[in-house]
Amino acid sequence: MNTFFTCDQKLGNTIFTFSQKTKVLSTSPLNGGLTRHLSHAVNINCMNGSYECKMLGDTYEKDLAAHVHALGLSPSCTTALSTAAWTELRAIEEVCFRDLAVTAVVTGGIDSNGMHPGDPASYYEEDGNYEMLPPGTINIFLFINQNLTDAAMSRALMLCGESKAAAVSQLLLGSCYSEEIATGSGTDGIVIASNLCGTRTLTDSSGHSKLGELIGKSVKSAVKQALLNQTAASGPRQFLLSARTARYKITPATLWEFYIEYREIFNDFKISFEMPSLLEQKFLTHNRTSNLVLCVSLYLHLMDQVRWELIMEPEAIREGKRLLIYGLYWKDGDFFEKAYPAKAWEQPGLLHFSLKEQLMYLLLLYIAI
Repeated sequence: MNTFFTCDQKLGNTIFTFSQKTKVLSTSPLNGGLTRHLSHAVNINCMNGSYECKMLGDTYEKDLAAHVHALGLSPSCTTALSTAAWTELRAIEEVCFRDLAVTAVVTGGIDSNGMHPGDPASYYEEDGNYEMLPPGTINIFLFINQNLTDAAMSRALMLCGESKAAAVSQLLLGSCYSEEIATGSGTDGIVIASNLCGTRTLTDSSGHSKLGELIGKSVKSAVKQALLNQTAASGPRQFLLSARTARYKITPATLWEFYIEYREIFNDFKISFEMPSLLEQKFLTHNRTSNLVLCVSLYLHLMDQVRWELIMEPEAIREGKRLLIYGLYWKDGDFFEKAYPAKAWEQPGLLHFSLKEQLMYLLLLYIAI
């Protein structure tokens, strides 16, 4: 049981108070880095009771300090992270082994700011000035009831990030800035606190250690629960055609644009959509069609592997077409092959379709027939 800290809620913020001497490693600009003098850590809801984040200072550090001071705490003895997620929806996961206890407290929501490493940047810092990022943050507060060496603290930070990325990617949450699967948001933060008065000093927090196992389990579980609490991110929410295709910008709107571009080809097969709203209606009719979601998900993984240069596009195009035509159910137990126009691929304009264009073409045929 982790007893060297307490957790309280005040004015929409979560305050963690350390009852014993604590070593803290924080990514915050307010008392960030490795410290041994802090008495508090705070998870701040930057919405200030409204629907817009407002800075209380001209730098992020001063903003955090102003929030901390307003809570009656000393900025010199506190580290803090900020989030647009509701801190009341935090997830708490504690795991133990013998005398070792690890507690992860997480808030999260990345629907507006999900990112994958290497995505296009949102700002460039110069002389301390930078553009504010859109809301969307996963904040992790990790509490370990034993003392950790400085090296073990650093390794725990790395494992925290890996665990968070694993949890997000397992939900297939897409990046808001690329076609990649997200691993977090651009504003995520981590605070790790270890008890300097613990009965033992641990030197290893790698993935092979018991401590590393507990960190991985607690963080992954808490991140998933926090995302569920904040945005309903879960298997049922993600099991939608629209959710699976969104990161590739395949939506009713882009399908309409594709239909208009190749209208003559579709007209040859007596397939037409009179207006965008009717196409969207047909698309949403199949949004939860189980076999369609499954087949499209497998097809999208082919697209991922082509982008990652694990397979070649010609083979992916060939097998992707076979996957949808011969693996996709249509009516009365028949596969899509039965409904598919026999000469649908004889049009010269289709010979140079990319993997994404082929999917859009087949989706339009599927929802129209």
